Amino acid sequence: MIVLMHENIKPNDPCVAAVCEKARLHHVVPEVHVEEGARFDVVEVYLKDTQDQRCHAVPDYPFRGLPGVKQVTRVSPARVSLRTNGDSEPRHVKIGNKRIGQCLPCIPVLGPCTIDKRVDNILRLLSDMGIKDARAGGRKPRSSVEGFRGFGVKGWEWFLSSAKEHGMESVWTEVIESEDVETLLRIKDMVHFDGDLVLWVGARNTGNYRLLETLGKHREVVAMIKNGLHEQDVDSWFTRAEFVVCGPMYWDEEGVLDEGRSMESGNDRLILCVRGLQHSDPHNRLRFYPNYDWITEVHDRSWVPVCFDPSHIAGDDEKVFTVLGEALQRYPDTVLIEVHSNPPKALCDQDQAIPIQDVPRILDMIEESNIRYTDSQPQGNAA
Repeated sequence: MIVLMHENIKPNDPCVAAVCEKARLHHVVPEVHVEEGARFDVVEVYLKDTQDQRCHAVPDYPFRGLPGVKQVTRVSPARVSLRTNGDSEPRHVKIGNKRIGQCLPCIPVLGPCTIDKRVDNILRLLSDMGIKDARAGGRKPRSSVEGFRGFGVKGWEWFLSSAKEHGMESVWTEVIESEDVETLLRIKDMVHFDGDLVLWVGARNTGNYRLLETLGKHREVVAMIKNGLHEQDVDSWFTRAEFVVCGPMYWDEEGVLDEGRSMESGNDRLILCVRGLQHSDPHNRLRFYPNYDWITEVHDRSWVPVCFDPSHIAGDDEKVFTVLGEALQRYPDTVLIEVHSNPPKALCDQDQAIPIQDVPRILDMIEESNIRYTDSQPQGNAA
């Protein structure tokens, strides 16, 4: 990996020293090189493998965000793991005008399960409450053949147009095949929505590796991976998400990895979403088994921000508050909650949609959690 510094930065600049220190924290060796030019010299820091760590396993983001860094270039295909390495530095993902991630306030993302003709009114009401990040589905993989499957392109056009009209900074929606990513980028340009797209892979679509690779090609979007309905553990979830982080790979006719074509690193604008697991207990009062502890496990074992979806776990609007309260004890970085201006008229998951007049109750719970988290931090390290 090569870290290219901005012009006019000298080898003894503190910015170069910071890159070297970051390299050592990630257990790789920095070497400072100076390329002499006609008008100015260029400083590059080469990161070299060690016995304990290979550079292809080190993520880009700790270096891209350092002062004075112009560009980070890989010289071998990425093999980046989601598992914590180096100095355990968490990834802070910029969405709209804010960042999400460990040690930062939890951000609410609210909206209907499925886009319908009321989406403009819903986003207007949410905007009036100060909400800047909206969720809604345009295409819905369903457990029943008769379930409403979404309006697709038409719905996304409604959603992004309304998001632009009401000043949303991001829209969060599900993609179920690779073509959906390009479609949403085209609609974003068409309606002139200048916020961020957060595109998630749902629990019923976990094995779509072509879709994961496609999200890995597009650093202009944020990718969110929900845990699968039958996920066995966090490690299997990590492995699927690494298809996004490492990006596409190619092999020659002999089945040998083509390192030249596979050089481009993937998309580390990544979020993992805890959304519950399938259970077989007919007496369980919740729709899905609440895997709350995965919030803590992802935080402890990886560098990825964690989202929590209480709506699908609860399956009932009043239970959403109970599930949310329990989850907030683990301090997720963002929460994804279904709300609607008229829940009985929602086209999908009516029972778990929070009436929009109850949104202040959600916001109060999140604010209390943020204050509690800040108060729990050592002096000088609070979010």
